Amino acid sequence: MPLIVNASGKAAVEVPGGRRLALEGSFQSLAQGLGETYLGAYALLLGAGGLALGLVATLPTAATSAAQILARRASAGGSRRLLARAWTAQAVGYASLGLCLLAPHPWSVAVLIGLAFLAWGCGGLVVPAWTSLVSSLVPRAQHGWFFGLRGAAQAAGALAAILSGGALLSYMTGREREGAGFALIFAVAALVRAIGTVLLARLPDPARLVLERSRPFNLKPARASRKTRRLAVYLWSLHLATYVSSPFFVPYMLRELRFSYLLVGALIAVPALVKIGTIRLWGRVADRAGPGPLLRTAGWLVAPVPALWLLSRSPWWILAAQAYSGLVWGAFELAQASSILQTTRARERQVAWFNVVDGGVLIGGALLGGAIVNLVNGQGGPGYLAAMALSTALRLLPALAILGRVRGIGRPEWSHLKVPLRVWTVRPTRGLALRAWDGIGFGADSRRSKKEDGESPRRPQGPQSGLRSTAQGVQSFTAGPKV
Repeated sequence: MPLIVNASGKAAVEVPGGRRLALEGSFQSLAQGLGETYLGAYALLLGAGGLALGLVATLPTAATSAAQILARRASAGGSRRLLARAWTAQAVGYASLGLCLLAPHPWSVAVLIGLAFLAWGCGGLVVPAWTSLVSSLVPRAQHGWFFGLRGAAQAAGALAAILSGGALLSYMTGREREGAGFALIFAVAALVRAIGTVLLARLPDPARLVLERSRPFNLKPARASRKTRRLAVYLWSLHLATYVSSPFFVPYMLRELRFSYLLVGALIAVPALVKIGTIRLWGRVADRAGPGPLLRTAGWLVAPVPALWLLSRSPWWILAAQAYSGLVWGAFELAQASSILQTTRARERQVAWFNVVDGGVLIGGALLGGAIVNLVNGQGGPGYLAAMALSTALRLLPALAILGRVRGIGRPEWSHLKVPLRVWTVRPTRGLALRAWDGIGFGADSRRSKKEDGESPRRPQGPQSGLRSTAQGVQSFTAGPKV
């Protein structure tokens, strides 16, 4: 049986089925990327206006978050049968998206929103069960190897989806079969989702069950500290401002700038590539300075991202703006994940409820942006640019009012290079939106290894008592194979 080497330098037996489970991540991201990246463009083809575009961009993500709350009570402990059924239903949902072309307008857009809500909800429904399965199959000592491999596979799958989807749509549009191109993309998304389900079905049975997942999940909102509430209010405010413009970048490039689908796909891939290439750099910065200072700095840097689109219509300028976006959003998302885990002390109920409220905030921001787009377009003005300008102004407000008060988030005992991250969504100006895995224990960085060598470890700062430690750390996804 193959051997792997953990962070302590000791050889360990590779997890049976671990590579298959990591490979499933590439199919999951490929399906997610194909289904999500061009969903707004598809809604535009169906005749969606500003409000509908906002709902298409946010309701699926909100369904993913809300479904996790419901699933924790109904499926605690995890079940491969639940995973297989939910992912099969999601594959059917992906394939059904192409049928919206047959529905008359405006019902086609409403059907698209409903199908996307159900398909993404099925994906969120199984997150607790999937986490439990991983905790049962992969020992904590091998978390670094596993999440490094799976994260790299996810990033590769998402990038392949963005670029291949744009190339296919450009080809089909040139042959005047644009609608068929979208239907084909969603059919491929359904196929690769089904392949991932087959890989899951061939995994070995877990040798143990995670008993902590068997307890019913309390649906009552969790109490939070003042520091947690202050951080949550800032993040919700920023995310609301972000989604005032986020759903409208792809429609702007397609309708106003007349870019081809291939060029749009390439521009969407730029921030993803930059983020993958710099995430370890930001991890080292967070290890030295702490996630709090990094969050406060990156919070100011992400504010002008939509304003850059107001300065020029040149694809070269937008390319530079996308590279800048991937750079600063990579820093912000790493600091955000670390700050949430520290202030909530990794309590799953607090993190889950943060995500649920965040999903509602995204919908509110998108509806506000959609209303602005419709209003300005109705008066003959540049509606998409107006949404971007409003988003910039709204991003500055929480930075001025709250960001400076987000304090007390010190350097944790674990290294940021070892936080298990996952691809949460694919967004036009952010590339791969990353979040930490909910319910996956981690910790124990190189400072702990110093303690084993006889050196006095640095006293941990911040609320670490609730964080679950693992044996010798977890690496971030960029520690795996190069993408």
